[in-house]
Amino acid sequence: MRRLSQWQDVTGKPTNHISTNAPCETCHKSTVAFAGARFDHTGILAACANCHNGATSEGKPPRHFLTALPCQTCHRTAAWTPVSYRHASPAYVNHGPGLSCTSCHVSNAQTIGWKFPAFRPDCAGCHVDKYRPMSHPKLERPAKVYYTIAELRDCTGACHIFADTRKGPF
Repeated sequence: MRRLSQWQDVTGKPTNHISTNAPCETCHKSTVAFAGARFDHTGILAACANCHNGATSEGKPPRHFLTALPCQTCHRTAAWTPVSYRHASPAYVNHGPGLSCTSCHVSNAQTIGWKFPAFRPDCAGCHVDKYRPMSHPKLERPAKVYYTIAELRDCTGACHIFADTRKGPF
């Protein structure tokens, strides 16, 4: 250890530092504070988890959404956030950027159970608790009759069209 001044000691890289022989300023903006390290991922072809495993480099944070999918399914290395995953299944309509993964995946797992399985795979499978019969008149005369949730379990394409994906159908 070399003493630079009475207030600063040079100890070298910490034990959990990424293995590299590159000069410090390659990743660190400041070689005084060493905070805010950046790594240029251009040209890296290996999967993120090869390095971001918690040992070589910082891995997923403890509260990260639990998934077996590769990082690049939802993240881009140039801009890690926002997450850009889109469901490919017709059973899960994309609700736009207003919802986070854990809005639906409340158990923080990749697979989820339907909130209301009796209405699976329609909108009501998740939104039956938001359904308001008074907003859905079937007949005005001779007496006012309202549609039931069973009759309107799939809301998309009929009345609720996802033109503005920042808002849900209800």
